Amino acid sequence: MSDASKRGRIVCYTIIALAVAALCWLEFGKPVLSDDEVLQPMISMTLTRQIGAAVFLAILIYNGYRVLDPFRKPFGKSILFSLPAFLVVVNNLPFIPFFRGQVTLIHTAPVYWIWFSLESLSIGLFEELAFRGVILLMFAERRHRTRKDLFICILLTSAVFGVVHLFNVLAGSGIVPVLQQIAYSFLIGAMCSVVLYKTANIWLCVLLHALFDFCGEVFHTLGICPGWWDDLPTVILTFVIAAAVGAYMVIAVWRMDPHELDRIYEK
Repeated sequence: MSDASKRGRIVCYTIIALAVAALCWLEFGKPVLSDDEVLQPMISMTLTRQIGAAVFLAILIYNGYRVLDPFRKPFGKSILFSLPAFLVVVNNLPFIPFFRGQVTLIHTAPVYWIWFSLESLSIGLFEELAFRGVILLMFAERRHRTRKDLFICILLTSAVFGVVHLFNVLAGSGIVPVLQQIAYSFLIGAMCSVVLYKTANIWLCVLLHALFDFCGEVFHTLGICPGWWDDLPTVILTFVIAAAVGAYMVIAVWRMDPHELDRIYEK
């Protein structure tokens, strides 16, 4: 092992050790970060996810995967390819309940919007760096010679991403909402995997994920909003968009030259 590799490994291990210590303090020390009962969980979630993101960013850099250039060329084509995915994200806003007057905002002060935005961004950053930036790319590094390989890597890592959300049951969430979360987490994970395959740009995945969480939770967190399954037109519209974009993503992988991924692993 070269001296540079040894230094890189030391830096990576140091970041992980510091992050674990910080996470233990936040999780078990239960520090009071705000007297506001709405802000407290948002601040705690933001900090824990940012710390976790730092760990996986260090691992990604150490692995040398080339997905960190936010304007990687051809940037314009990457944006165009990703537009259908942004349609899925925007659709996560409760448009129909909003126009029906069923949505009520309670916490409207700027501080709530700032922290909720930071929370959404931190979750997207952590989960995309972990599941797409590290886990998916580690799988695909060893197995991306055929289109079948590409699909297998997407399915396996998206399944893991979905199942991880079972831990939300331990946090007090009901089993039915958690099962719904597992299902759409699998689909969003698969969609972001295809975007990463085609663009080699992890930041597009982070943006998609963060906006998806923001759109889906903002009115539930900062106000009152009916449940997603309580609105039949929203359900129908969502399934139509999901089916269309899902077909688009499957076709994109099916037509993809597996050697396109080699650009991610060039040292």
